[in-house]
Amino acid sequence: MANLFDYIQEVEYDSFYDIPLTKLDLLALTELSYLPFDQLVSPAFSREKGTRLDHLAQAFQEAFTDVFPPFSMVTKNRLKLLRVLASANRFKYIKVFAFVDEVSLDLQKQFSALCFSLNRQQTVVSFRGTDDTIIGWKEDFHMTYLEEIPAQKSALLYLQQVMEEVGGTFFVTGHSKGGNLALFASSLVESDLQERIVQVLAFDAPGLHKTITQSAGYQAITEKFLPIVPQNSIVGMMLEQTENAQIVYSNTIGLLQHITFSWEVIGLDFKPAQALTDNSLQTDQTLKTWTASLTEEELRHFFDLFFGIFIEAGIHRFSDLTVDTPLKIRQVIENGRQLSPQEQAMMERLIRQLIDTRYQIWKESLAHFLPKPPALLDDWWQQFQEQSQKKEES
Repeated sequence: MANLFDYIQEVEYDSFYDIPLTKLDLLALTELSYLPFDQLVSPAFSREKGTRLDHLAQAFQEAFTDVFPPFSMVTKNRLKLLRVLASANRFKYIKVFAFVDEVSLDLQKQFSALCFSLNRQQTVVSFRGTDDTIIGWKEDFHMTYLEEIPAQKSALLYLQQVMEEVGGTFFVTGHSKGGNLALFASSLVESDLQERIVQVLAFDAPGLHKTITQSAGYQAITEKFLPIVPQNSIVGMMLEQTENAQIVYSNTIGLLQHITFSWEVIGLDFKPAQALTDNSLQTDQTLKTWTASLTEEELRHFFDLFFGIFIEAGIHRFSDLTVDTPLKIRQVIENGRQLSPQEQAMMERLIRQLIDTRYQIWKESLAHFLPKPPALLDDWWQQFQEQSQKKEES
């Protein structure tokens, strides 16, 4: 079961002239966007001020010495990926620049991005997906009903600025919410800049709101857009999706397939899967049916209350749960109890409605695949008659 690391080992001595940029190269660089390069990578939109990847890996090691908070997006696989890429001739000379990382409770925004200069003519812009901040997760759920979220506005401004300052062609990528930001920004960037975009790749990423998919900019970029999802995709099925998704095989199950290191590869590409699983399709239908049955005000109020319970308990990142854990859990429970009777009833009603919707869709799907009882009875009676007739003839 080959994965991304096997691919990197296979091509480590091949330049981008020997083997042109692949989807696997772009995934590897996209995964690096989750690492905290604050103070290590210049925020300037300038190739000249970029840091070579091998030098960045060394500075990163010296800055952190592998000490990170629990539940952080700094996983063992991402740390290994940085080391492996930094030692591979294919990647070590890539320059990293224009790193930004913005989290705002007031604006309810989590946004981060960086650029990779392959050479003077090719740049990869990668948007980070949802990190371990509570506000980042809240912003994700806002996408289910808002036409535009703060991170999308920042992504558009970022892409516009970097393309105005840096020449050449661009590849725009992102995983999870980062893929959504990549497509949003590429759809709405000015048309003369959009022409310089070679490809937009979204790795298991939510789609866009209908108002964006109906825009002229979106229609112009769709031929350059490729969504890539695992066979049991959940996140990558949210909102409006195109029909040209590449479905890839993952060696794990359920939501864990969202982790791209589980995606298998063959040669220079992903291992293809035949189709999405029934669970993926049913979960997608559940979320779309549930959100369509509620008003924007109901969804906003629900998510504000749900995430507010955690934020008011002093939990701004999942890693905050590792400090004074019993106290914070008690505070979360207490915050839930302090909701008004009307708020508690509203949250209970919406959660119950979500569960009921999932059950009904599962039941309908099951009925679709199972023969109806009368048909089973008819088939049994016909087979009984045929067997009886054969015995009489013999």
